[in-house]
Amino acid sequence: MGFFDHIDELRKRLFRVALLLFIALIVCFVFVPQVFDSIILGPFKPNFWGYKFFCELGRLFTGTDTLCWNPPPVEMQSMQIQGQFVSAFKISFVMALIIIFPYIVYQIWGFIRPALSVKEIKKTRSSLAIVSGLFFTGVAFAYFLLVPLASNFLLGYSLSPQIKNIITINSVTGFVTFMSLTTGLVFELPVLIYVLARLGIVSSAFLKKYWRYAAIVIFIVAGIATPSPDIFSQLILGLPLMLLYVIGIGIAKRVEKRREAEEKL
Repeated sequence: MGFFDHIDELRKRLFRVALLLFIALIVCFVFVPQVFDSIILGPFKPNFWGYKFFCELGRLFTGTDTLCWNPPPVEMQSMQIQGQFVSAFKISFVMALIIIFPYIVYQIWGFIRPALSVKEIKKTRSSLAIVSGLFFTGVAFAYFLLVPLASNFLLGYSLSPQIKNIITINSVTGFVTFMSLTTGLVFELPVLIYVLARLGIVSSAFLKKYWRYAAIVIFIVAGIATPSPDIFSQLILGLPLMLLYVIGIGIAKRVEKRREAEEKL
């Protein structure tokens, strides 16, 4: 295939993604009131799973109810005439993007597949589920643990008793969707390390040598992905990312061993 053939193939695959995203967006928009009440507002309800998890965790390690809390009440308002519609669209778009993520990964793989050997195709095909699994794990991790933790801190923090929190609907919607989506993406760290190792850009020795710098970058990313200024919520995200980094070192080492075996053949 020539250069313009590749461009045409990329255009076709992007069109398929855009078409499916549009269809999923419409379906999500139809059910957006139910999604908003049960999913977006879920972490702000006392019976949310995340609060039960922290409560049991606190009882297990401290024997007290220190981590048993209920979220402060949230009063929401729309500050703009188009505020509720924009929030509905934002919710629908992010939900649709999360739902079709495996299809996006499949289209990316389909675009690069012609450049792979038969052996590489068999290996990368099985990794498609891993890519999607990491993404959904990150989304669930943020939604069930990070969002309730960060929202409880932010809503409970008071600069002055004279100030009353009246949250806008755009703020709540953006908070939940942004944190969930970005955490899902940063959980792709092992995949990124695998790709860089395959390209020869990084090695396991390099990752081991500069792990301290990587830790700084990871916790900076954790701080960006968690809009909460408390260190606890950043640790909740940063520590799993460090674990994924360690897993990435093992992946890079396996890539190197495989490359050495192929060179011997």
